[in-house]
Parts: sequence; C-alpha cells; structure tokens
Amino acid sequence: MNSSSFIISIDNSFELVNNFFEYFLKDSFVSESEIVIVLDCVDSIKILNYLKKLELTNDNIKIIDLDCKMGYGKANNIGVSESRGEFLYFINTDVFAQENCFEKMYSFLYESKVDCVQPLLLFPQSNRIQCAGTIFGPYYKNHLFSGRKIDDLDFANIPIERQALTSALYAMKRNTFYEFGKFDEFYYNKIESMELSLKLSLSGKRCVCIPDAIAYHAQGTSRNHYYFDFYQQEAHFWSNVGRKANIDIYDYYRLQLDNDIKNEIYNVVAITQTRDILNMINTIPIEICSYTEINGINPYKINLYDLLPYSMQQQKTPILFFVENITNLSNNQKWFESRNNKDIVLDTYGNLLYTSNI
Repeated sequence: MNSSSFIISIDNSFELVNNFFEYFLKDSFVSESEIVIVLDCVDSIKILNYLKKLELTNDNIKIIDLDCKMGYGKANNIGVSESRGEFLYFINTDVFAQENCFEKMYSFLYESKVDCVQPLLLFPQSNRIQCAGTIFGPYYKNHLFSGRKIDDLDFANIPIERQALTSALYAMKRNTFYEFGKFDEFYYNKIESMELSLKLSLSGKRCVCIPDAIAYHAQGTSRNHYYFDFYQQEAHFWSNVGRKANIDIYDYYRLQLDNDIKNEIYNVVAITQTRDILNMINTIPIEICSYTEINGINPYKINLYDLLPYSMQQQKTPILFFVENITNLSNNQKWFESRNNKDIVLDTYGNLLYTSNI
C-alpha cells in the first residue's frame, strides 16, 4: 500500500457509480491506495449492494454509510477522519482519470514544494477543456479555459500556479487539510473545495494544475441529484474568502495576446450578462474604436444572423466578440466564413482566441 487515501462521497445514480468504479479500480495506483467511500444517505439498493460487493472483494475499500444527508463538505470531512493516508485525493464519481494521472499528481505533492494539485480536466463529450483551475474576474469566478480545444493552447507558456482548484479531482497532504480547517460545512454542495484551495494560496501555499495529467469530467452529474439553493452559499463565500482573491483573468488574457492583436483596432460586440466590459478590455489592453452591447437575449444561444445587420458582417474592421463562453458562438460557422480571420473572441473563462479557432 502507498501513503494515499481516496475520499469519495456518493449521492448519485447507480449507472454513474458503476461506470466510475469499473474504470477507477483498474488503475494500478488506486489498487495500492486506501479507498474511503462515504454514502451520503444513499437509499438505492442497487448502489448499496454493488458497493458492498466491491468492499468484500477489495481489501483497500472502506465504506461509511451516513443515515442522513450531510452534503459534500461534511461527508468528505467524515471520510478524511476515517482515513489513514498522508496524501488525500478527493474525486467525484463523474471523473475518469487517464493513465498515470494519479501518479503525476502524487509526484508533484511528494517531490515538489506544492500543497494542492489538480489535473487538466476535459469534457468527455467534446474533448475540450472543462477546467484548468479556477480564475477570478470582477465579482465572479470561473473554470479557466473552459470550452477551449486542448491543442489550441501552448501550456509551456502558461504558469501552472492557480489561486484555486476544483476538487472534482484534487489532492493535498493530510496535515494541510487540517491546518486550513477542512471543508467549510456551512456549504452543502458547491464551493467548499474551491474555497479551501483558495485559502491555501492566500496563505502563501502553492496550488497548481498539471497540464499533462489528464482526467475526463462529465461535469454536473455526480452531485446534482437533488435541488439546493446556492445563493446564500455564494454570499457566504464572497463576503468571507472570495473578496480576498485577486482578479487574475487579465493575466491569462495577456498570455494569449500576439503582436497582430496588439497592433489591431477592433469594433466590440458584447453579448453577455457580465458588466463593465469596456474596463476589462482596456485593462488588457486591446485598442477599440466602437462598442455595441446586445442585452435581453439568452447569451448561451447566440444566432448572429438574428442579432447583427448585414453591414456588420461585411465590415472590414475586425470584430472583438465578448461572450460568456467561446462555445456560445460555435453555431455561427457560416457567419464567420464570410469574415476575415482577424476577428477575435474574449470570454469570462479567460479565453482569448481568433474566431476561426472556436
């Protein structure tokens, strides 16, 4: 056995649990680790019977059965208290790690002066990036580079340090987990893991995302089988720890600037619910000559033929689109084909790229 413990809290469907463990238990690193499964008031007989069989046939599995629903943070805190490993891996059952992913995370924790580490998470549906760590904009936070084609980024020129990470899959040392107060049990199912990693970085600890450690994240399927209102939890985060975070989204924009973009002048078309776009663009900086803001539509269903006149499509001046996420423009390929390849797009996930690369 190695010195690692996987903490897995469960509150989801049998099919997801079944798929996760059939893949997970084939991993050689996992077979040498302790596995602590916390059943957060699971009442599915299929799940219970399946996991009991796994426990009987795998000496490294320990099951904790909670008789009332605790939520993600508290369930994981209980799991850690029942574990023994020096290194703690938190993983959701909608995450499928690729070969050597866990070993690479372990190496960073064991050999480097790193305190919390996550892999690069990809969407299994599209093979695009789901999360390369957490970034902060003015009054919001998002998964860095979400929606981006993995081959479109040169990670050699992007620092691995992050202010915060996601515990869809991340790892840290046991003493670090307890030093920073475990997961805040005020939360129920959303922010606690990201907040803990932010507390680490705000205290001078190192949180990193390893781009060559890959895992697929079928986002939103492992902990969304019940309804909970997150507005109060968001307020708790921003009034306590979130207000201390640095706005770092501009740093990632600047890393993606090339000389052609720096030397161009753009007409801006903002199709987003995010405010203060002009200030964000000026902070990068990118030079602009006009600004058009389109409000009152669903920013996730953008049809440029329905939003912009023919003259805008035919204009020679390149356009800078600002959208919530670059994929919001992905259904406008024909519109972009008649444009020049100097048009660019910015989004709230830190992406800056040419529209031809969407």
